[in-house]
Amino acid sequence: MNEYKIVTKVEYKKNKNKYLKMIKDLFENDNSKIANLKEIKKHLNFIFNMGNTNDSMLILYLQNGKIISMVNFLQYDTINNFWCLFSLFTLKEERKKGYGSQILRYGINEVKKRKAKILISGIEIDNKVSIMLHEKLGFSFSGKMWDELAIGFPKNHLGYILKF
Repeated sequence: MNEYKIVTKVEYKKNKNKYLKMIKDLFENDNSKIANLKEIKKHLNFIFNMGNTNDSMLILYLQNGKIISMVNFLQYDTINNFWCLFSLFTLKEERKKGYGSQILRYGINEVKKRKAKILISGIEIDNKVSIMLHEKLGFSFSGKMWDELAIGFPKNHLGYILKF
């Protein structure tokens, strides 16, 4: 069975070990630079512990209970309702089949439902595939780095923006 699962802050905290195990399985046997479990754990810890008023979500695309693709989001600015996309990842053997595009579209729609005004994404300078995907889905380069758009965020990432 194929399904999207939205993991909320409460759900993640309640079943953190379960989700981290699933994500670890997703990264298994992938030596690529983007398959960095330590970095993903840091992202999830950040988005799910940002504050009580900030919304956040981890979206999983599952096939028979196994993660095929995942993306996570944080409501960075609750006053202006600005959101940030943190991690987008697809199982190594399932890449180039459209799953990244599908889950990102799904996630964008979920952020829209939450009445977001802007979605910010940071993309590593050399990640051409991610840049093309973001641009295909309507994001544009802001002319700034991610840490200039969202204070305290990683440096050396291009700042992409999608306005609603």
